[in-house]
Amino acid sequence: MVGEAKKLLVILTIAGIVMNICGCEEKNEEGTSFDNIYFDGGGIFKLVNASLTFTTNKSEEIVAATVTMLFQNIADRMVSANVSVVFYDENNVELYREYRKFVNYPPGYMDQFVAPANMVTFEGEDAGKVDHVMITVREMQE
Repeated sequence: MVGEAKKLLVILTIAGIVMNICGCEEKNEEGTSFDNIYFDGGGIFKLVNASLTFTTNKSEEIVAATVTMLFQNIADRMVSANVSVVFYDENNVELYREYRKFVNYPPGYMDQFVAPANMVTFEGEDAGKVDHVMITVREMQE
């Protein structure tokens, strides 16, 4: 059953990426959002692609929510950033928070593919409560 859930997660993630690439969702500029994904790039990153997908079990219960995100460095210098990904329910109550680090992004660099760092998954019984996600980027101080 775990193998089937992983396969479904991969299929849903790929479907979300394909929808974004074909232009089926609005394009995101600094401070705006994709469907149910809000973004604050801190003036250094632009969210060029994002998706929120859900994984279900055989009973059609949601068992995981996954955010996939691709960034572009919009600063005129090399940057490293801490990225916070927070899942919320419909009442704006925080359900889960995870952090990622993106190190030494050259000026203008844009993610070309989804690496493990570009995905955050929230699993468990509360995954079905996810309504929206906030991605916040802050430059790491060296």
